[in-house]
Amino acid sequence: MLDTNHQLYKLAESVDWGFLETRIISILGHDHVPHWRVVTGSIYLKSFYDLTSTELMAMWSECQHLRYFCSGESASNALTDFPLSQAELDKLSCELIGEGYDAMIKALQAQAIVDVDTQYNVPAAVH
Repeated sequence: MLDTNHQLYKLAESVDWGFLETRIISILGHDHVPHWRVVTGSIYLKSFYDLTSTELMAMWSECQHLRYFCSGESASNALTDFPLSQAELDKLSCELIGEGYDAMIKALQAQAIVDVDTQYNVPAAVH
């Protein structure tokens, strides 16, 4: 069971994922429907915590809250292997530059997140 007081859990609950889903799928296309949240969640976390794709992917199997943030899956037995290759993640992330990133910012603003960097400490949030 996930700790609802964990910083990544709280952050996940503050993003307007419904708004974001429609925008991101229209950009990435229906072939990537299963991965839209993994891609956007990864972009958020890489940006908030200054992580590389490799670092984020290495943390995936270790941190259930990180998987929850990026997938919405709360089961402890959810995928423990990152569902995309690094090349796929980076390619899809690049496809979102511009319109997709604008939608991601709006999804945060809609929930009144002001300064993620000061509210979420990387070591405490990720581990």
